[in-house]
Order: sequence, then C-alpha cells, then structure tokens
Amino acid sequence: MLHYFQGYHDIVQVLLLVLGEERAAAAVPRMSLLRIRDYMLPKMDPALRHLQLLPAILQSVDEPLAAHLSQTKPYFALSATLTLYAHDIQEYSDIARLYDFLLAHEPAMSLYLFAAIIVSRRSELLDIPSDEGEMLHFTLSKLPQPLNLEVLISRSLELFNNHPPERLPHLIWWRLSSYSVLKTSRSIQQPQTLDEAELLFEKQAQQLKRDEALRRRIAFLSKHKRSTMSVAAALLVGGVSIWLRRTEQDKFVWSVILWASKCLRWGR
Repeated sequence: MLHYFQGYHDIVQVLLLVLGEERAAAAVPRMSLLRIRDYMLPKMDPALRHLQLLPAILQSVDEPLAAHLSQTKPYFALSATLTLYAHDIQEYSDIARLYDFLLAHEPAMSLYLFAAIIVSRRSELLDIPSDEGEMLHFTLSKLPQPLNLEVLISRSLELFNNHPPERLPHLIWWRLSSYSVLKTSRSIQQPQTLDEAELLFEKQAQQLKRDEALRRRIAFLSKHKRSTMSVAAALLVGGVSIWLRRTEQDKFVWSVILWASKCLRWGR
C-alpha cells in the first residue's frame, strides 16, 4: 500500500545496520507507517506541507533570519527530512546517534533539528544577499560538515520546548491534515498499532483525492469564468422565474416592469 520514494532505502539501511536483519524486518513497517507515512502516500503534497513548518519555526526564533530567507522556498530541507538525515549523514556513529534522538521524540522533531541547523549557520546565511535565491538554496540544501550533533540536539529540544508546533505562527500546525503522521504519532509512550496506521493512511489518501478533485474544479471554473458566470446567471433567472410562477408573483412583477417602462418613456 506504500509508495516508494527516493531515499527510503537509506532509512532501511540504518535499521539493518543497527538492528540486524531479523529485528529490522519488524522495525521497517513500524518506521514506515508510524514515522514517515506522509512521505509514502500517492502524492508528495503532505511531505511538502511539512516543510512549511520551517519558516514558522524560524520566524518564532529569529525574525531577521526568517525575513532574509523568506524568498527561498523551504524545499532545500526535503532530502534531509524525507530520509531522516540518513541520505545526508555518512558517518555510522552520527546517524545512529541521530536516529536514537529522533525516534525518542515525535516526528516533527526532524524539522526542529533542521531549524536548529539553519540558526547555527546564521552568519554564513546573512552574508549571502537575500535576492540570490539559488545560492541560498544550494547552501541550505548541503548540511555543514562536520555536524556538532550534541549541540544541535540540545538546540532542537530547546526550540521545540519554547515553540511547540501548536503555537507556531500563521496557524501552520492547524492547516496540516488531522491524519498527518506529524499529528497522529505524537505520543511515543502510546504508539498506534499498524492496523490503526493503515486506516489513517487510507483516509489521508482519500483526502488527497478529494483535494485534487477540488483543485481541478477550481482551475476549470477559473479558466471558464465568463461562461460559468453566464450559466450561473441563466440558472438563477430560470430558478427565480419558476418560483415566481409557482407563487403567482409573476403577474405582479410583470406589472411593475411595464409600469417602469412607461415611466421611462414619459420621462423621455
């Protein structure tokens, strides 16, 4: 039922290396459905919505830096957050330590970690003009080497505790789907079953289909705005006419129209 994405094998590889084949076989489905489910839906829209939390976190923490990066879309964080950093961090000890941290906290923590990385590069990023979007995107998409993981982990926890998801600006958290893994896997102590996660996957997939159908309708109506308005006006007039006839108000209306036309002629 899950849809493969480029980099999924990086996540599985970490589980294999740390847990061994037998334990990894049991861990992979849970990781897939309870941690990265939004990335394995038929479309990537939910994954891209995750990234919208980054500007909100930065605005809460460092408004000048957030303003400096405001013209740069947060897609630079997609590779790292999509693979829980397994694609971008090569050192076994580092990625194993990072997975210990990420899996001990709710899924949104990976975004707070990226925000902590951005804040740690504040001076470097402010030296790049804000109108050089490609340079900013390139710089942000490459994690600095080496990573001071312990400092970043502490900073991520600080950001999360001081600016939890539900208090981020622009109601960004509340605009996420209620079926999103960011919301449904918040409790580490009481995890869902795989059956519950599969049901949430199906509901979110259906929601995506409805959203896509709605977007298509809106695009169609926008493209054919004039003809749509004409049809709507014709239907409205027709509906009013039928109502007038059924309520026997049509004679009165016509008498008012005739009286008005006579007044116009007399006025001339």
